[in-house]
Amino acid sequence: MKLTHFDRALIHGLAVLSRPPLIPDDGEHRMLADIVEQCAARASKEGAMIPLIGAAGMVGRNCQIHRGVVHHVAAAMNDFDRWALGAHWDAARGQK
Repeated sequence: MKLTHFDRALIHGLAVLSRPPLIPDDGEHRMLADIVEQCAARASKEGAMIPLIGAAGMVGRNCQIHRGVVHHVAAAMNDFDRWALGAHWDAARGQK
């Protein structure tokens, strides 16, 4: 699967949002949530990206709301990372 810049930005944005900071900043959170929302709208709607696009729709609009749903974002990221690890490990060993 070839990832676009929007796909990669979505992946990294969700990774940041899956690990809330110890000291929340609503302004920074809103900025990240906006980036993730825009990237999700333009991300590849196929394969391993589909659950991440869904997770982007769960991102809370502020820090307080997000804390209640962050486990869903983290679960989607963990599933994606497991998939990517397997794909890259197979490629590193010369397997398809």
